[in-house]
Amino acid sequence: MKRIACICMAACLLLTVLVGCGTSGADETKGTPTGKVVVNFEGTVTAVDGGEVTLDSGKVVVITSDTVFAGDPDTGNAVSEEIAVGNFLQGYTRDDPDADRVTAHKIYCNASARTGGKLVVNFEGRVAAVEDDRIVLENSQVIRVTEDTVFSVAGGVVEGVIVSEGYTIQGHTGDAPDAAEITATRIHIIAY
Repeated sequence: MKRIACICMAACLLLTVLVGCGTSGADETKGTPTGKVVVNFEGTVTAVDGGEVTLDSGKVVVITSDTVFAGDPDTGNAVSEEIAVGNFLQGYTRDDPDADRVTAHKIYCNASARTGGKLVVNFEGRVAAVEDDRIVLENSQVIRVTEDTVFSVAGGVVEGVIVSEGYTIQGHTGDAPDAAEITATRIHIIAY
């Protein structure tokens, strides 16, 4: 009798394992213990070329007409389909997520450099010099400013800012933030 009970118990465990494995298909919510979505790619956007988005890791995410901008399933907040350099992108691909190029099945986050009231900062320092469209920090890093660079102060976004030597700034770039010369997507003036 004990032997039959052990065999039945082993069969039940084996069946449970087999059924559990069968639910981990291409659906991004199946197979997760909480039923939450699976995010298998993310990063800061460094380039946008039509439907191809390059992330800071070098991965290219292809956006197609079938890509769903799903938003946050918990809050129902919508996700913008306007992807720009500096945005933080999270999503799900049915492709191999370790591949250098994937097609986005769903996008769950497409947040601009300013999210949740906080600026996403990946460079900062004190201004040593200003030369035309370049700001040189005391650590010798050169920050290029373009017509698309957004400036802000504690009160919000400002136009017509003149940055001077001695200012303390921080900001965001889509370039490798530790590079000797980067292009700023956003500059926030902390102290002047």
